[in-house]
Amino acid sequence: MKWYFIRHGEIESNIKKVYAGWNDEGLTSTGVRQAVDAVRELSNYKIEVVCCSPLRRTVQTAEIIGDVLHKKPLLAESFKELKMGPWEGLSESKVAEDYPDAWDLWNSRPADLVLEGRETLSELQARALKGVAQIREEYYGKSILVVSHVAVIRVLLLYCRGMNLNFYKTVSVANGQVFEMAEELLQ
Repeated sequence: MKWYFIRHGEIESNIKKVYAGWNDEGLTSTGVRQAVDAVRELSNYKIEVVCCSPLRRTVQTAEIIGDVLHKKPLLAESFKELKMGPWEGLSESKVAEDYPDAWDLWNSRPADLVLEGRETLSELQARALKGVAQIREEYYGKSILVVSHVAVIRVLLLYCRGMNLNFYKTVSVANGQVFEMAEELLQ
């Protein structure tokens, strides 16, 4: 079984450094181009199943990729972005201003941040791993592409690398970037 994860294409919130969270924002023209460009790389793999978060930016990315690969994307709630709670829709600078202690913790020890209404990184990782287990059960032995979000991909990469979630900020995940994750490491 092979696993590929890709971050959705660019959205306006990415440009403005705003925490999008669960908002239903669509792709920018650059985001569409990133999805089209990703197809070139993904066409080298034998993708048999395409799954995506139900948020519009991931659905759009998955549909662009799925059209070329002739795969209809399956929606999977487990791969939604980190629920940002009170930070959702706020810029990084506004969060730093309104939540200075939490902001400092987020930037130094992100796994330790607990904020009312906001998902923790460990909760997100557990949710994403549950999604992997569900897909594995349904499509065992297939090559799977999951179109998801920066936080989901970061926590799964850290899990595969056996690294503490406090290394979250050290993992670079660009819009449209593809990651291969070994099946044995996702167990």
